[in-house]
Amino acid sequence: MAVTTANAADVFIPEPEVVEYVRVCEAAGSGFFYIPGTETCLRIHGYIRYDIGFGELNGVRAIPGAPAGDETWNKRARASFRVSTWADTELGPLRTYIETRWQYDTNGGADTATNANPQVFDSTSGYTNGGEFSINFAYIDLAGLRIGKDESYFTTFTGYAGSVINDTTAGGYGPFDTNLMSYTFSNGGFSAGLSLEQGSNSSSTTWVDTNGDGDLDPVITVSGWGIDDYVPHIVAGAGYDSGAFQVRGVFGYDTRNGAGQGGWAGKIRGDVSFDPFSAFVMLMYGENTSAYTTWGNGAATAETFSVIGGASFAVNDQVALNGQVQWAEGNGIGDEWAIAANVNYEPVDGLIVRPEVVYYNNNAGQDIFGGTLRFQRSY
Repeated sequence: MAVTTANAADVFIPEPEVVEYVRVCEAAGSGFFYIPGTETCLRIHGYIRYDIGFGELNGVRAIPGAPAGDETWNKRARASFRVSTWADTELGPLRTYIETRWQYDTNGGADTATNANPQVFDSTSGYTNGGEFSINFAYIDLAGLRIGKDESYFTTFTGYAGSVINDTTAGGYGPFDTNLMSYTFSNGGFSAGLSLEQGSNSSSTTWVDTNGDGDLDPVITVSGWGIDDYVPHIVAGAGYDSGAFQVRGVFGYDTRNGAGQGGWAGKIRGDVSFDPFSAFVMLMYGENTSAYTTWGNGAATAETFSVIGGASFAVNDQVALNGQVQWAEGNGIGDEWAIAANVNYEPVDGLIVRPEVVYYNNNAGQDIFGGTLRFQRSY
C-alpha cells in the first residue's frame, strides 16, 4: 500500500495583513499624529473648565437692580474642543485650526414687559442659566497667510496681557472676534504682519413705548465694530524676539465712516524673561472713536492713553504667582485702575486650580472687589 505525503511547498500560507499603526508626527509639534493613509497630521485637544465668580465685580445679583452686597456665586462650566491639522507642502506648512466652545453659563436676569397698561418692566426674575455655543476659531494658514475666523491681529500680534483670568477689567488691550485675512512674515527673531479685518456686530433688544399708546414695543439695535462698506479695517505690526527680550508694536485703523466711528489706535509691548521670572508692559494710545481703543474713556472726540503691566514667578514646577495692573486715563472723568493677582497650582499634569482676586477703581471713583476660582483640565 502506497502512502503519499504532501510537500511543504504545496501548503498555502496566506500573507499577513498589513497593519498601519498610528505614527507620531514630530514635525508638527507635540500631540500630532499622521492620519492613516495620508501625509496630514492631526491633533485633538481642548479643555474642560469650571469657573466660580464672587464679589461685587464677579458675582451675579440674585435680583437685577439689587444693591451691592446682594450677590451670589456666578458659575460657568465650559467644554472647549479643538482640532488642529498640519501638512508639509512645497509652499510651506499648511495648517488649519478649529475651536468650538460649549458652556452652561450664569447670566443676569432679563427685563420683561408686563401685561399692565401702561406696561412696565418686570425685573424680579433674578439670574438665568442656560447653554451657549460659539465658534471661536476656524481658519486656514499656509506659510503665514491666514484666512478665516480668528481674533483681531491688533490683540494677538502683541500677545494677550498677563496670566490672570480678569485681564480686561479696565478696558483691556483690543477687540477679539473677527473674520480676517492676515499675513505674518518671520525671519529669525524678526516678524512683521498685515491684517484685513471685518470686525463683529451683534444685536440687542430693548422695550420702548414708541407710539405713546402705553404698550412697550421691541426695538432691535445693531452694535459693534463691523465694517460699513467694502473697505476692511487695517492692522499692521512688527516685532523682534531675542529670546530673553521681546519688543512688538502694532497699529490698527478702524475704517468705518459713521458719526462717532472710525480712527486709529496703537500699542507697543516689551517682555523680559529670566527663568523663573517674567514680566511685560504695554503702552497703548488711541482715538476713542476707534474700535481698537477698547480702553477709551471720556468724550468720543478724546484720545486715551493706557498702560498694562504684569509679572509671573514660578515658585516650583507646580506653583506660579501671577499679577497684572492696568491704568487708563479718564479724560475729564475719573481714571480707571484694575489689579488682579492669582496663584496657579498644578497638582498633576494637565489639571490646574487657580484662585484669583480682583480690585477695580472705576470712573466714578468707586472701589469694587471680586474674584474667580478656576478649575481646568486640559488635554
